Amino acid sequence: MMNKPSTPMLYEFELINDAKAQSDAELSELADKICELFTEDVVLEDTSTDDRVKGSQQLHAYVMGLFGPYSNVRIEPTEVIDSAENKVSTMLIEISGDHTGDLYGYPATGRRVKFPAVAIYRCNDDCTKVRHETLAYDTGYIIEQIKN
Repeated sequence: MMNKPSTPMLYEFELINDAKAQSDAELSELADKICELFTEDVVLEDTSTDDRVKGSQQLHAYVMGLFGPYSNVRIEPTEVIDSAENKVSTMLIEISGDHTGDLYGYPATGRRVKFPAVAIYRCNDDCTKVRHETLAYDTGYIIEQIKN
């Protein structure tokens, strides 16, 4: 049976939700596991920033930067729409985490932040890896939660 297009990303969310990454080394290990779910020539566009990632090495650095300011991260899909024919999954997700590192120039507050995001994942032919991801979320909404 062929995987659904959402399969690699739902597994990524499990990895993140189960992780207890408290150090840069542990976060790097998690980033390695996440990178295994993407093709070597992956393209990731984060429309909330100017980040356009190309390839596994850049993806690793992106993951470190995205999750570095947080601990106890959780990603919960609230809606998943799979198109098996096109090998595409569109998801509404909710990301949350404790603000424990520098984020958008704001020092750690320890506050729990929670924000919605939309992600579009385009998979390889057997839907085992993501070849292209587009991610969108509102950075202003995050900043409002951490401002003093």
